[in-house]
Amino acid sequence: MRTRQFLVWGLLVVGIVVAAVVGSQRADQGLPLDPTSPRPSGTKALVDTLRDLGVDVSVSSELPTGSGSALLLADDLTEDRRAELLEWVNDGGTLVVADPSSPVTPMEPAGDTSIGFVEAQLEPRCALPAVRDVGRVSAPGAVVFRVPPGAQACFPRDQGSWLVAVPKGAGTVVRLGGASAVLNREIGKADNAVLMVDLLAPGPGAAVTVLRPPKPGGGSKGLGALIAPRVKLALLQLLIAFLLLALWRSRRLGRPVTEPTAVRIRGSELVVAVGNLLQRARHRRQAAALLSGDLRRTLAERLGLPASAPAQQVAETATARTGIQQERVLAALEPSMPRNEAELVALGQEIDTIRTEVVSAHGAG
Repeated sequence: MRTRQFLVWGLLVVGIVVAAVVGSQRADQGLPLDPTSPRPSGTKALVDTLRDLGVDVSVSSELPTGSGSALLLADDLTEDRRAELLEWVNDGGTLVVADPSSPVTPMEPAGDTSIGFVEAQLEPRCALPAVRDVGRVSAPGAVVFRVPPGAQACFPRDQGSWLVAVPKGAGTVVRLGGASAVLNREIGKADNAVLMVDLLAPGPGAAVTVLRPPKPGGGSKGLGALIAPRVKLALLQLLIAFLLLALWRSRRLGRPVTEPTAVRIRGSELVVAVGNLLQRARHRRQAAALLSGDLRRTLAERLGLPASAPAQQVAETATARTGIQQERVLAALEPSMPRNEAELVALGQEIDTIRTEVVSAHGAG
């Protein structure tokens, strides 16, 4: 008992400490991908870098208007707003999409940026003007896309590319395999800052709109859209394995295996037990049917008739071979419902008498 009390108090103290640590965090640290957050998972460093270079940067949830470029960190747009954003691109805007699952342009993942357990840096190997001064980028945990026809690919890995530029009318949609390269903890590594500045603000007087990502629980994506494809595949494999296991355990091949009865009782005891149950339940009709059925099987066996012979045939054969009245045998084989236990006892005695007479007469003959 004392150990349980110490455990309860220990858990209570740990909960208070955790609540204090969480509550002591500054409210202005922001959320992941938040352009105003200085946390390692925020993107404030990119916004500050652009402003220090004289770029007109606006952080907003509203779609961009006029010329310039826009950065879409997390795509929670509705179909109508996404179509409106693509119209803006067609008019000459540049849209950089850092959400690899965004449906703004059809793009199929082909792998990731990892080499085994190592997150390697990527080289451009393309002729895009925005990568002219870029030597390498650091994009840990990102994916690479299969390059669609008509698109220009940069930073290749395996059979895909981390950056894919797709022309749309007079503008361009630049797809990135993830937002890790623009986070505060990665923007200063390799040439990430150079790449993002050249993509979003290629010339003086540029205007950049950073679309604010949704708050937790405020996006338009469902639970299924938030689950990574590999996790879905793993869950599907587990489901298939469970179904195969259930099928294997439920289907037993081969002949049925006889198992010993848990409790063995004598036949006479079983008969007595069944009779007691019928008596308690007052099932006189069922008891009479059992007695007459046993008589019919016994007579059919003695008289050489099939076991399925009807009562009329058994009675006629018994009369012809033993001389017993047919009506008497038929009344025992097809009795009416006894009205009380006395009639049931009388029926049993009559059935036993007929059985004895037929067996004796047939044996003597």
